[in-house]
Amino acid sequence: MTLITGDRVVVTGHGHRVEPGPGRQEVGFTSQVREKHLYVIPSDAQPLVAQGVLDQRLFDVTQLLQWRYGDAEIRDIPLITRSDAGPAPALRGAQGARQLAGLGMTTLRLPKSGAAQAWKEMTGGGRTLAAGTTKIWLDGRRSFSLDRSTRQIGATEAWKQGMTGEGVTVAVLDSGYDPGHPDLKGVVAQERNFSEDPDIRDNLGHGTHVASTVAGNGEKYRGVAPGARLAIGKVGDESGPYESAILAGMEWAAVEVKAKVVNLSLGDADQPEIDPLEQAVNTLSAETGTLFVVAAGNDGGRRPVSSPASADDALAVGAVDRQDRVAWFSSTGPRVGDHAVKPDLTAPGVDIVAAAAEGTADGAHVEMSGTSMAAPHVAGAAAILAQRHPDWTGQQLKAALVGSAAPSSGATPFQQGTGRVDVVRALKQQVVAQPAGTWAAFPWDGPDGRKKTGTVTYTNSGDAPVSLGLTVEGEVLELGTRRLDVPAGGQASVTLSIDASGKSPGDYAGTITATSGDSVIRTLAGAYVEPESYDVTIAVIGKQGQPVDPWSAQIYDAKTGTVTDPVFRNGMATVRLPKGDWDLYTLIGERIDGKSNFTVANSPLKVDAGSRRLTVDTRQGKATKVTVDDPTATPRRGFDLGLAHGAWNSWSSTNMNANTELFVVPVHRPGLTYTLRTAWLSKDVSPSPYVYDLVDRRTDGIPENPVYEARQKDLAKVSATYRASGAAAVGTPMAGLQVAGFPGSSLSTLVGDISLPGTLVHYRTPGLTYESGLQVGTALTFDGGKLMKRGQTGEVWNTAVTGPSFLLPGGSRTGDELTFSGVGLFAGGGPGRTGSDTAATGTATLARDGQVLAKADIADCEVYQREGCELHTDLPAEPGAYTLTASMRRQVPHSALSTGVESVWRFRSATTAKERPLPLTAVRYSPAGLDESNRAKPGSVTRLPLWIERNPGSTGAAIESVQVEMSIDDGAEWRRIPIVRTGSGWTAALPNPRTPGFVSLRAVVTDTAGTGLTQTITRAYAVG
Repeated sequence: MTLITGDRVVVTGHGHRVEPGPGRQEVGFTSQVREKHLYVIPSDAQPLVAQGVLDQRLFDVTQLLQWRYGDAEIRDIPLITRSDAGPAPALRGAQGARQLAGLGMTTLRLPKSGAAQAWKEMTGGGRTLAAGTTKIWLDGRRSFSLDRSTRQIGATEAWKQGMTGEGVTVAVLDSGYDPGHPDLKGVVAQERNFSEDPDIRDNLGHGTHVASTVAGNGEKYRGVAPGARLAIGKVGDESGPYESAILAGMEWAAVEVKAKVVNLSLGDADQPEIDPLEQAVNTLSAETGTLFVVAAGNDGGRRPVSSPASADDALAVGAVDRQDRVAWFSSTGPRVGDHAVKPDLTAPGVDIVAAAAEGTADGAHVEMSGTSMAAPHVAGAAAILAQRHPDWTGQQLKAALVGSAAPSSGATPFQQGTGRVDVVRALKQQVVAQPAGTWAAFPWDGPDGRKKTGTVTYTNSGDAPVSLGLTVEGEVLELGTRRLDVPAGGQASVTLSIDASGKSPGDYAGTITATSGDSVIRTLAGAYVEPESYDVTIAVIGKQGQPVDPWSAQIYDAKTGTVTDPVFRNGMATVRLPKGDWDLYTLIGERIDGKSNFTVANSPLKVDAGSRRLTVDTRQGKATKVTVDDPTATPRRGFDLGLAHGAWNSWSSTNMNANTELFVVPVHRPGLTYTLRTAWLSKDVSPSPYVYDLVDRRTDGIPENPVYEARQKDLAKVSATYRASGAAAVGTPMAGLQVAGFPGSSLSTLVGDISLPGTLVHYRTPGLTYESGLQVGTALTFDGGKLMKRGQTGEVWNTAVTGPSFLLPGGSRTGDELTFSGVGLFAGGGPGRTGSDTAATGTATLARDGQVLAKADIADCEVYQREGCELHTDLPAEPGAYTLTASMRRQVPHSALSTGVESVWRFRSATTAKERPLPLTAVRYSPAGLDESNRAKPGSVTRLPLWIERNPGSTGAAIESVQVEMSIDDGAEWRRIPIVRTGSGWTAALPNPRTPGFVSLRAVVTDTAGTGLTQTITRAYAVG
């Protein structure tokens, strides 16, 4: 994975290593795992990320891999730049630049081969962006978040009034559409393809469903606004749309098409800062009067409303079911940052039937659920309202729809906004309130107190005056009057006071309700009171007594893992923090007398009314030192320094030479773990026949004496043998310290590649748990970690039989949703190991009572990136008998073995109250007597120990029977082999053929509850 800085992050399993780009050997790197995402941030990028001018997603390795931005998938880095004064300056070598003049943005692709030079030019080698560029974003991807539903929102009654959206254009920016679908014949007036696909056709089915929900005119299923005309912009496919494509589509829809309404059934996690899509929604709404209707997201209460629904001017739509109950998946508020109320309203989004694109479903219509389905209901409602009021702006339409929505019983404003959209009431009511919502965010000690005064203006579009009765719900809201007369064709305003004086920190959402007869206009309002917080000043002093800016700095809460990145200028930073106990981590890099020095400090930071300043003085640092009593060994370039404290962690690494000095500032801090890792190799032999993997680990702070003098006789010595798999190959031994909860997360290579078969001796610090692994071509196997003890042990890697294992979870059921992962289907032999091969391809199929429910292609299986290797499906709640089949095959140059793996599991299942692991098992084998290429001698008998692994967390009945069969013709014929029970497993004796070839294995397992497994491994080991 090449970063925008030109540095490369090499990811293996969950582990990684950093390769500095050309001319960047003296740059440091900070690695962190936050919310299960790995971030790797170069030291010269960290200040720009902290300032908010460089998108931190550019360094979110987990997200970049999930979006398939790795070097194997794309050769460039997709970017979005912004300038406050005309187009942003061109980047050297950039390709495919597209100016979005109305937004002040440029989208482009930066070739990875020239990233290092381009980075130097875009930053000028300093801590700011080059003149003319104010922001650089990653061009990320977003995900695409009608029989009875039209009646539910009142659309059918609107049709009777002749209100069908006629004369109104609605743009749908989605996955395209099916031009041949009868429900969309004559409906689409304009179309444009902004995606990388060759045409407008919808290969996902999402866009066709959304488009027909807005304006489909089928005989059986009609959209909400069947008289409207659609402008279809295809912005992405099943991989998700690029943000640059969405931006181009938004500008096209609002500026060129002049669509009154734009539907965006897509989004991604919101962040505190304004992202490019949020900015585009606000800018285009203000400049063109277009209304952007956006799906709120499908994260339920796990994450707030997604972006760009989070934009101020967006009409954010949550989902309800047919009984107007808020859907369990509908994302809720408060909004990230200021805690404002979102979504704005709701619409039907559960089990919505609409048009299916050809090839994406079994029939012409399909049922889907999500806020993606709710948003087009509101877009259609907006089109109907725009027909009635063609002169209204998008924000007037938004205000009318929000004000007329029908609240759902028991739901809060943060769950539903004002309620479910009501087309009939929106058409009938002549009075609209603006703004649609008013919110105040009060700092703890703000100079203006906790009071804010504003106005709510009511506009009467009718030809008769209206007298409104006003009421409020909400403990911080107060109105200047309880009755307001609004003249015909005119306006009247009421003063709104938001007073949170004396209120405890928290959210205070409320509603203003205006009534006149059967007209009801509801407006959202409220406040957020910040927890007790103070401005804290931080100073950093370098070794020569002068202020210095740290390479990396982070303030964290060890209990929650919450982080804040302070922005330093001239060695000073000011940051606002809630009262409490915090810690400040700093990594300071200095060059003194031509020599590089690094200082790491972790400073306790207590924030209260009397403590608002902290100084980090690098002159207090103590020099670290690691030695080993082997004169043939020399330290490898660089070091890794890790700090872990509760829910927070950080790893700093450099690629400096041996003359680089590392200092640490001692501190006693209970719960803080200090880890310094260095590697030593032979200075005379390459590749080195051994590696010293030395770790100085201390607890409860950073040590006063950071010196580790290792003696070979006190270390753990692991003599590792690495086999070949019936073919000559090259392997990469890997190792790392175990990180709880993240198997394989620290795996890295210390010696590079070795020829297979081969050997390597590992010397390790005792008392620590090390994980080990081996990468061979596209296959990776690693273990769950072993506690190192003084003395000598041995390990054998890449042993037969490679096949399914359950070191890691393989599948679960949560409620009525089943998830299966095929990641562990190619684990190398040996207990306690897992593995995968990204070259293997196959399918996962789930059947119930003999009927297939779901089938998924599985490929690119690796621990770190599971998306393409999973099956997800919904299940009936009632009990049933299920058969889950996972079958994969591989043809790879690095192995002649395990060319095919298939597991067929049989089990019963019913709805669950919480996540419950599936009762899956795997048969593991460890054939004895094979040579270094995993071959048995022709005509010999191979003793075959075997045991059963269960899906972690699953509870299974006692094993009732185990049968083993062998085949010497790749499964054409099978021969049953007797087995005997031995301890915790079984043993079989396999008569090998007298001529070279392969032995395949099949096992059938059943337990006393009727759960079963049939597992087949083609070419389990070789004979020759």
